[in-house]
Amino acid sequence: MYKALWLCEYPEPHNHRIWQNTYQQHPPHFRPARKRLYSAPRAGFSFLGEFAMKYSKVALSNAELLARWQAKGLHIPDTDAAMRALTFVGYFRLRGYALPLMRSLPDGSRVFKDGASFQDILARYELDRDLRRITLGQLERIEVAVRTVISNQMSQQYGTFWYLNYPHQVLAHAPGRDKKPEAFAIGRFLSGVERDTRQSSDLFAKHYFSHYTEPLLPPSWLMAECVSFGTWSKLYKHLQKAAPAHANPKKEIAKVFGLSVSLLESWLHALSLLRNTCAHHGRVWNRRFSYRPEIFGQAPQHFKDQQSYYCLAVVMRLFSRAVDDHDEWPVRLLDLFKTHAGIAPADLGFPANWEADPIWN
Repeated sequence: MYKALWLCEYPEPHNHRIWQNTYQQHPPHFRPARKRLYSAPRAGFSFLGEFAMKYSKVALSNAELLARWQAKGLHIPDTDAAMRALTFVGYFRLRGYALPLMRSLPDGSRVFKDGASFQDILARYELDRDLRRITLGQLERIEVAVRTVISNQMSQQYGTFWYLNYPHQVLAHAPGRDKKPEAFAIGRFLSGVERDTRQSSDLFAKHYFSHYTEPLLPPSWLMAECVSFGTWSKLYKHLQKAAPAHANPKKEIAKVFGLSVSLLESWLHALSLLRNTCAHHGRVWNRRFSYRPEIFGQAPQHFKDQQSYYCLAVVMRLFSRAVDDHDEWPVRLLDLFKTHAGIAPADLGFPANWEADPIWN
């Protein structure tokens, strides 16, 4: 009854010469994107999806939104501060921090718990800002280490331009979302490398393109400085040895971090998703993460709740111990909770007396 348009993904490089010279023989794979643009029902109604309702909520002023919360029992000690927060942070964003302070009534509506204050909402928002900041700082160390180790391993094993010269030899099929083998999207990857390196404002990238004409893309260590953490996660997932006699690059890379291949692959994906959330200012406090990182067999007690921030904090700790002998990640977390002493670490999945566990010492 409903007709849908589907988008075909076909990324074409900005530089046509790269398309002609580098991977014309291996065009990107056409596939329908899993994204419905719109549905058009025959009956003449206009709404998205087959079982959807038309959105009818109207925009309310900040004063009206504040009055709505007040009517639900929220104490607002400083109206000016509350209005300023709604103006510059937004009701919708703050609502994510307000919901845990509410309780449901039998009719399905929500009211604030006794004693809940607007300051409680702001306190959780401020903790979340600081949490994202220190998380990004920790992820930076891990990201730099991962891309350096992968680039060095592949460059020493297959040459400076391994990703250009042997893409179909060293980048294999890997299990996709439905567990079926999925080819590495080499066309999309090279297009992204070209875009990111050519648009880079760093002098090393500008120097390469102004001084060299071949190869059309830069060496691995320059490329490594420009592409995203998510791209490195996908690269590692698809790496393979080009010949049976060669060392398995995935095993060699995982060995550097003291991890198994499956652990490193899973943790890279989990941390790349966390990085995206933090980089786009998403809420981390009290969040249930959809992807569950693989359990570390030597410390399974720390993976009881794989959808909690605590689990990801442990993953970052285990990663960082291999990268830095003087890792200060536990100190930064302790400082965070001391600064925001009114908010329980349990909101993020931290167990009682977590800091006394040997993994943090």
